[in-house]
Amino acid sequence: MSIDQVITFMKSSKDYFELKTQDGRSIFDVEPIRSLIDAIQDGIYITDAQAVTLAVNDAYERITGLNRSLLVGRYMGDLVKLGYLSNSASLEVIKCQEVVTLVQTINGSQKILVTGSPVFDEKKQLICVVTSVRDITELLRAKHAQEQLENLFRSQSQYKITSSSHDLIISRETQSIFDLATNVAKFNSKILLRGETGTGKSKLARYIHSISSRAEQAFLELNCSGIPDNLLEIELFGYVPGAFTGASTKGKKGLLEIAHQGTLFLDEIGDLPLSMQVKLLKVIEENRFLPVGSTEFKEVDIRIISATHRNLEEMVEKGEFREDLFYRINVIDIELPPLRQRRSEILPLVQQYQKQFNEKYQLQKTFSPEVVESFTHYDWPGNIRQLINVLERLMVSTTHSEINLRDLPKEFKQENNLSTAKMSLKDRVLAFEKELILAALSEHGSTRATADALGVEQSTLVKKIARFKQ
Repeated sequence: MSIDQVITFMKSSKDYFELKTQDGRSIFDVEPIRSLIDAIQDGIYITDAQAVTLAVNDAYERITGLNRSLLVGRYMGDLVKLGYLSNSASLEVIKCQEVVTLVQTINGSQKILVTGSPVFDEKKQLICVVTSVRDITELLRAKHAQEQLENLFRSQSQYKITSSSHDLIISRETQSIFDLATNVAKFNSKILLRGETGTGKSKLARYIHSISSRAEQAFLELNCSGIPDNLLEIELFGYVPGAFTGASTKGKKGLLEIAHQGTLFLDEIGDLPLSMQVKLLKVIEENRFLPVGSTEFKEVDIRIISATHRNLEEMVEKGEFREDLFYRINVIDIELPPLRQRRSEILPLVQQYQKQFNEKYQLQKTFSPEVVESFTHYDWPGNIRQLINVLERLMVSTTHSEINLRDLPKEFKQENNLSTAKMSLKDRVLAFEKELILAALSEHGSTRATADALGVEQSTLVKKIARFKQ
């Protein structure tokens, strides 16, 4: 049952134009109207033409926490003066005789969106005002609770696995990826992980190692990006005493030797210099290497997992990456999609790192449903790494317990502009107009004040707001 249906039913009632029955009771306390308005899930608030409260439904009491016994019979202006309400849609409707939408604050804290609609008789005289109330925060909480429940049922077994395997989050978008990773982990085949920076390639590599036969041995990670050739060679191969000026008299073991019988993860292997590519290829082909300054080979048994965000095929064509090495490291090719294609993972990730940072910094911070909703719509160009960075920054830099929209970094506030990049000119104009109107409505509270601020007719503004809801 909708509000429009209730109003239509009321107009068809023989008692409708008399707001009280013959025994003096409000028509809204008489069946079936009482049950009809209580059946509506949105809050309903009804006043007469003088802004005196006639009725509220059960949903209004639930949403606002205000009891009908406090409200019925009270003038709306008095309720505003007493601080129960920040403003009144009913008073605005009575002034302008049109539909009014505004943001209202209940008891100085809770914000709700209210739309007041005038109801006229056959002579176009105002009889009453019917206001619908919707708690956006409540809707968002319900949405995220449902998402959390779906995640739990869908991936219950995977969560049990990953809880001991570096806290991996598995979604419907990545289920097949982790199924493949789990299957190939028991073999020693070399694996190439692909994907944008920050998509979780390092964690996936650790997961593969943790469920492999090498799990009890070392897992070592080397980022090949930005390290000079000579230092990279020392890191990988180590050196013998006296290998070069300034070298330790005890020598140094390289990662290849330390990772013997374990796993070596070469991150950003696309940035490996060509000279080092040749040496790495020989290690893979011969399972042995020469420490810097040594004349004796060392045998090595390691599994190599590589990762890159670059297009290695294009690099091979340009001569920037050795073709023979490419095929050696690319026995199993696994690509992790960006976070914007795995949006169902955002909520579990937020919950995971919120708990982690609360424990780490001894905090009790939470994120408002509006903030979490903003997270799920953001494109995250830096992927999971950026998400973790933003969560930690917000949790340590804010002083209040609940992090809300005004605390978000500026890139989130610019998201609406970025999302219009592929829109037509007409759609961009409409999107900008919507953003401008809603921001002004939030600031000024009523459609009348917003229309004045924007320099448009109130009736025009109300029609535009109505279109936003379609």
